[in-house]
Amino acid sequence: MFGVKGLRTVAANTAAKRLFATSTAQGYQARLSQFYHNTLRDDLMILQYVPPAVRARAKATEEARIKELKENSTGTPPNPLRKSKIVRQLRPKLPAPTAHNSPYVEKVTVHIRCKEALKNKHHMLSAVMALQVLTGKRGEVIKAKSDASAWKLRKGMAIAAKVDLTGDSMYEFLDKLVEVVLPRMKEYNGLRMDAGDSAGNFTLGFDGSAIGLFPEMEIVYDMFPLTTGFFVNIKTTAQRNPSGRLLLSGLGVPFLHARKPKVEGYKL
Repeated sequence: MFGVKGLRTVAANTAAKRLFATSTAQGYQARLSQFYHNTLRDDLMILQYVPPAVRARAKATEEARIKELKENSTGTPPNPLRKSKIVRQLRPKLPAPTAHNSPYVEKVTVHIRCKEALKNKHHMLSAVMALQVLTGKRGEVIKAKSDASAWKLRKGMAIAAKVDLTGDSMYEFLDKLVEVVLPRMKEYNGLRMDAGDSAGNFTLGFDGSAIGLFPEMEIVYDMFPLTTGFFVNIKTTAQRNPSGRLLLSGLGVPFLHARKPKVEGYKL
């Protein structure tokens, strides 16, 4: 149909189009990542929205409270020439919630402490291989930075291993943890409401029996001579614990609500 000259012209035009193409092919995206970007991010913005009138009312109330404290304060006023030893750092005010500053999961760190490695360093291989099975990435060995004679610990000894997860691998691990592992744990009710480091980061601790609940670990569980517990540290961009709890709750992490003790009535 085309001659040699025509085929060369078509090939040249195709190559020219490829050089100046501006769109990129959409690759694989984890299910939990799609859920966050398509649904959860907008829901977080709506749930955290505070009307301007409510913000102005809260600001006026706070200013009136500070003014009243200054007027009714008694005692010797502080000496302005004397510097206080305790310097309190004020926390930054929260910005108005928008679609661009909604909290999201920045990094997930899976951490295994292996105290058995103090007696036999070969046990650290089990921790590293367990991390590789759970996360699909090679673990980083953590060594002691100082000596501790009480635990027979010397500087430079391998004591733990960790893996940092970001991107789709992070969402895949969270998806397995929330949808497969946590529902199969009978004695796990969820995180406490007061959990967190006051900056929107949370840590989950699991014993050695929970590591065998992962689908990848069930196949090779009998090949490990030693299985230990592990920790999952979830780092978010939330500036307060309530925002972090709202994010993790939307991703499916359960939280344990404290129940008030039942007050028994008067009995005759």
